[in-house]
Formats: sequence, C-alpha cells, structure tokens
Amino acid sequence: MLLFKLECKRLFSGAINKLVLLLFVIAGVFAIYQGAQGYKTLRIDQYKSKIVFQKEREHVNKRETLPAPGSLAYYASAPTEWKLSPWAALFVGESHSSMVASKVRATALQSQIFNREIVNPAQQRTGGLDLGFVLVYLLPLVIGILTVTLISDEQHAGRWRMLNALPKSAFSQVAKQLALRFAVIWLLVILLLVSAAMLLSLPFDGIFWTVLLASTLYMVFWFAIATLIMSFGKTSVFNSLAYLSSWVVFAMLVPSAVHLYLSNQYKTDAPLEMSLTQRVTLNDGWDKDKQQTLDTFLQHEPNWQDTAPLGEAFDWKWYYAQQHLSDVEVAQLWQAYRDNNQARQQTLQTLSALSPALFFQLKLNQLANTSSADQADYRLQVVEYHQQIRYFFYDFMFFDKPVTKTDVENFPLFEAKPLNKETNIWQILISALVIFALAFFSAVRLKQLRPI
Repeated sequence: MLLFKLECKRLFSGAINKLVLLLFVIAGVFAIYQGAQGYKTLRIDQYKSKIVFQKEREHVNKRETLPAPGSLAYYASAPTEWKLSPWAALFVGESHSSMVASKVRATALQSQIFNREIVNPAQQRTGGLDLGFVLVYLLPLVIGILTVTLISDEQHAGRWRMLNALPKSAFSQVAKQLALRFAVIWLLVILLLVSAAMLLSLPFDGIFWTVLLASTLYMVFWFAIATLIMSFGKTSVFNSLAYLSSWVVFAMLVPSAVHLYLSNQYKTDAPLEMSLTQRVTLNDGWDKDKQQTLDTFLQHEPNWQDTAPLGEAFDWKWYYAQQHLSDVEVAQLWQAYRDNNQARQQTLQTLSALSPALFFQLKLNQLANTSSADQADYRLQVVEYHQQIRYFFYDFMFFDKPVTKTDVENFPLFEAKPLNKETNIWQILISALVIFALAFFSAVRLKQLRPI
C-alpha cells in the first residue's frame, strides 16, 4: 500500500502530468457540451419541420375549396428525418455537414437531392470538437506524455541500475507504473462516458459498453506503442519524438493518405452530371409533344394507363410525367453513383485496418448512426418516400379525382426505418488480437531491457 501511495505521489507530483490530465478532462467536458448543443439543434430542426408541415396541412384544410392535386403536389414539401442515435451528440460523423431533415416534393427527385441551397455559415456550429475527437486524437497524446519517458527519466536520474539490482526486477516496477497510468486514464475515460450518458439521458446499453470496450482496446494499443518505444532504452527526447511520430503516422498521415486515395480512386462527377442532365431534360420537355411525353411516362408507370388523353390546356399530369422522366433519364447515373459510394465505403472499411485511429473513429460513427453508410441508407429511405408521395398524388391527377380534406389528413408521412447494421465481428476480433500481440511483444522487449 505504501508503494502504491508513493507511485501515485510520483504520478501527480509533476505539474505537467496534472495539467495534461486536467486539460484532457476539460476538453472532454467541453466536447460533450458542444456535441449536446449541436444534437439539440439538429433535433429541433427535425421537430420544426414536422410541426411546420402539420400547420400547412391544417391551413389547407381550413380553405373552403381545396387546390388542384397538381398544385398541392407542387407546394407540399414533406419532411424526412435521418434517424440519428442519441450518441450522435458525442460522435457527430457525417451529421454535422449533411441535411438531416430534408424536405421532399413530388417533383424530380435528383434535383432535390443535389440542388441544395448554400447553407449560411453563420448558422453552422463552429469547430469540429466532439467526444470522438477527444478519444481518437487527444487520448493518445495524454498516454504518451504520461508514459513514454518513464524509463529514460529513471536512467537520467541514475535510479535505473538500482532498480535492476533490487529483488523485484525493474520490469515489475515499470509495469506497476504503467498499470497505474492506464488505470487513471481509463477511469477518466469512464468518467467522461458516464457523465455524457447521464447528461444526455443515454441508456447504459450495449452501445455504451461497446464504446467503452473499443476505447479500452484503443488505449491498449497506444500503451503498447509507448512500451515498445521505451524498450529501446533511448533518451527522453528520442522517446518523445518517436511516440509523437507514431501518433502523426497513425492518426494523421495514414488516414489522410487513405482519404486521398479514395478521393482519387472513386472520384465521380455524377451529382453535377445528374443535375445538368435533369435540368436539360426538363427544359427540353416543354418543346416536345406533351401527349408523347405522357405516353412514354405510362410505359414506365403502367398503373395509370387508364388516364384520359391530354387536351390543349395545361395539365398537371403531363408536368409530373415530365418530372419523373427526368429522373428516369439519370437513373443509370444515380445507380452508378450509389455503386461508387458503396465501393468507396467498403474500401474505407478495409483500409481502416492500417490506422487504429481511423478504425476507431469509423466504429464510433457507426455506433452513433452518423457514418457514411448511415447517410446512404437515409438517402435510400428518402427515395422510397418520394415514390410514396408521387403515387399518392398520381391517383388524383391521373384519374381526375378531387382531393378531400380527409385525403389531406391521410397524406403519407415519412417513417424512419431501422438502419442496416452489419458489424464485422471478425475484423474486430482480428484487430483485438493484433493489439494484444503488440502489447505482449512490447512487454517482452521491455523485460529484456538491461541497464546501460
């Protein structure tokens, strides 16, 4: 017990150690607060979209005469919702820069997906600090500062030879110091996670324990790196630079190289090409024979074959037929864009094994439903919902049925479906085995270190 107290006193006696731990906690608390505010803003936006749409429906139903179905379809912007996990407050992933409450009309879909207004920067959250950033990038730095110079400091103070002369080996003494530092940092991580769960009313469910387990494995990796560097018996300057270089490689260079490779390998101009093609198709459609346009549409949508032919006057069903044909025109581009994104995500998952930082960050985003794959799933749900809206209005426009107030109330609303979650257990198990193998190898090398 006395030795334990002495080790604790040594750990907390240095001003640098205390300052680093304090800054880590402050950064974690600030990240939780900022993430909570950002998540609250997103949820408010999603809630406001639903309320506004409900008010619009009530306003329409208060009118003595309801508008024509085509007019209603044009102005009915129905809200959708990216079903984010509450953990998105801590691991924002793609949610901070993407539309999480997009509105959809019965008009051409792709122009609605890609032709977005520029978001006002003044309304965006400043910075990119979330708890994921603290765990992925700051946690390794804290581990390095507290551990990587343990042996070199002993050597510099002249105590390393004495420790090797004691009945208990110097390795056991260093191992205890490493274990103490691991425990202290691990308890701080638990403190941040528990505090976040309590403040944000997050359940202590499987996600919580998965995040804690992943954080623990991530810590083991960086402690193993620090131990391996110490095992060479170099100076404090060498150890610090070596550890910092490792952090730069695994946390910055490798992830940057992976994203650069993916950007070049899976580069696509499909969004721009779709937008231009669709715009040209819509513009040219006004000069084409309208009945021929409708007939072409009915070949793709045979459920409305019994509709009456077009007259000389403007007809909404021709307008929406033209809108849908512009989507048909870019259907292959849309499918190629989806395939390209899916291939990019799969490659990213594979290459993330090269960087524990990148792998850890991707897993955190997946747990919070904020990953690129979750964004793609949400977009597919929007596509399906757009079809529901089209079919709802088509039934009135193509069969000349008047819209009643009951129909307005029965307008289909967006229902977020559970996102597809395919966890690669083997990838996680292999990663854990590699980390523990590295830790074991580092421990063996450190045990063989002899006094100079």
